[in-house]
Amino acid sequence: MQNLYRTNYPWLENYIRRNSGNTEDAQDIFQEALIAAWSGLMQGRFKGSADSFNGYLRQTCKYKWINHLRSQQFKRTSYMAEMTEFDGPSEDSDELNQQLQHANQLKGSWEKLEDKCREVLGAFYYQRSSLAQIAIQQQNTEESIKTIKYRCMMRLRKLYLEKNKANGKP
Repeated sequence: MQNLYRTNYPWLENYIRRNSGNTEDAQDIFQEALIAAWSGLMQGRFKGSADSFNGYLRQTCKYKWINHLRSQQFKRTSYMAEMTEFDGPSEDSDELNQQLQHANQLKGSWEKLEDKCREVLGAFYYQRSSLAQIAIQQQNTEESIKTIKYRCMMRLRKLYLEKNKANGKP
């Protein structure tokens, strides 16, 4: 049990914190998932090695967390203790302005790319299509699409860096 905890709990806590949760949520979900996974093992629903049991436990954790996020109780939870009054712009406004500036520079660089590059990169990064799917759409081979994607990323990077230099940024 200690090995299961050491191997899987840090992963789960990281996963839950990245997905709208906190440490207490991770502890609760881990306990529930461990009981469910152990029960599945004892009832014969799981057959496999110790390594695959770790995967089974992690999948159980994920499903438990997703179910928790979908629950009505989670949707009604209010985090008033974490809320503060808005006092106007904070020190983060400079950081926000920098992020907006970078986003605008990236958008400008994106618009300078050829249509084919925007199609391939857009399909891969925004539509989450696989290289195989893009190859079928473009009537090309997967290897060619992989090369095109790489070259287009390098062009986008070069355009972005040139725009940064033109604006006096390193």
